Amino acid sequence: MSEPVVSATKGIEAMITANVLILEDDRFQSRLMESMVKGLTSGHVAIAANGHEALEHLKAEPLPHLILCDIQMPEMDGIEFLRALAGLSHQCSVALTSAIDSNIIDSVLQMARWYGINNVSKVEKPIQQQAILRLLKQAQQVEEAESKSWPQYAFSDDDIIEAVASQMVPFYQPHVAAKSREIVGAEALIRWQHPEHGTLTPNHFLQQIEQLGLSHQLTLKVLQQGIADCARWHQLGMPLHISINVSASDMVELAFVDSVLAILNEHQLPAQYLTLELTETEISPHLAKSLDTMSRLRINKINLSIDDFGTGHSSLHQLITSPFNELKVDMAFVRHMLTSDKHQATVSASLVLAKQLGLKTVAEGVETQEQANKLADLGCDILQGYVYSPALQGDQFIEWYKANPIG
Repeated sequence: MSEPVVSATKGIEAMITANVLILEDDRFQSRLMESMVKGLTSGHVAIAANGHEALEHLKAEPLPHLILCDIQMPEMDGIEFLRALAGLSHQCSVALTSAIDSNIIDSVLQMARWYGINNVSKVEKPIQQQAILRLLKQAQQVEEAESKSWPQYAFSDDDIIEAVASQMVPFYQPHVAAKSREIVGAEALIRWQHPEHGTLTPNHFLQQIEQLGLSHQLTLKVLQQGIADCARWHQLGMPLHISINVSASDMVELAFVDSVLAILNEHQLPAQYLTLELTETEISPHLAKSLDTMSRLRINKINLSIDDFGTGHSSLHQLITSPFNELKVDMAFVRHMLTSDKHQATVSASLVLAKQLGLKTVAEGVETQEQANKLADLGCDILQGYVYSPALQGDQFIEWYKANPIG
């Protein structure tokens, strides 16, 4: 049975080097997958008939870069194995290969992610060779990305205070119209230009900023620079919108609206070109003050976006009680919408709800052209993600715009 499978690999230019562990109790299926995998990788390929055998393989070298994992198996099933795998120091890519109900598989996928297995996906049986090739390439990319990942740094409070004052600047990730693929705006994303460690993303410093009570100060800094840059875009013939994240502490500052209006007036940017993004989980505390601030922002024509929609606990309540005019679909749903019926249904339902409420929609985390096309088909207005560009420094963003007037 292996000859047709192996011969089908002759058109592949170069072998991938990735070790694979096949976790499958059906002997025919495991040998079929082994034949396909060996035709695609020069790495080590091992087979285990249940979770216990797979754990034994993980005690010896070479460790796998990819595990093809069935769910229904004797002695130790795939769910038990994933739980055990999460407790090990070795992290690798995992693909669920079960033929059981897709709803169960989706639940197991979510369970694995909550256990801390981040690079987990699913593939339908009977498995096709192209699907395995895709999984091997993804596993290789994950391995390469992790080897290049930023280390964790420890910063003193004085380091953070100085950085907020003079070293943190907004970068800009483009917003692209889903239908026309025209560039219509950008989101300002804070970056720390560290003198030793280079450009650092918020996961390195945001929690410490919040603990020091500097969130509001940082927001005002980003507003000042972001609005100034957007006004500059307009002067250069780039009539773009700017989206800026704000925090719960901003919403309870009753002087916040006046500060925003003063910055807009200073740079002569019409208010309708500014959107403030607020995560839904940050709205509930001090709701009266938050609604006070949000309502004043809206009557002054500043747009309000409910960010990360669907990830909090009071999404619909916040949506109908707050004066939002934009809904942003969280990247967690976008990322899996083409491989999970539930995720696609969630994205679709969010977009339909937004349309019925008269809200503009933005999808973040768009990484592939297939996702972009599907979101456009579902009626999403604006797309944001690496399929178009990462966040760019101010001058780089202008150069990118000039080179890419249409995405």
